[in-house]
Amino acid sequence: MSKKQLSKSARELIVDSLKLPRDMAMGACIVTALGNEQVMVENYRGILEYTQNSIVLQSKTCRIAVCGCGLKIAYYTNEDMKIEGKISEIRYL
Repeated sequence: MSKKQLSKSARELIVDSLKLPRDMAMGACIVTALGNEQVMVENYRGILEYTQNSIVLQSKTCRIAVCGCGLKIAYYTNEDMKIEGKISEIRYL
């Protein structure tokens, strides 16, 4: 087991034993879909692609692609973002 894997396992063990919220302790990305017209994303790291048909975000552990038509970023901060439009799929890359 590599040092990075051991560190991650130890971190997960501590989070689980202390019953801490994984999103806060592990930096997990939270994606909330409100029907097919809004997506809220929390704990993202950056915007990689932004078109009317696709918005790709980088999180700590993966990339998140929101696909559809007429997509726009209604607002964003360093911690969260609201995407609006006709959403057809959300993919984890």
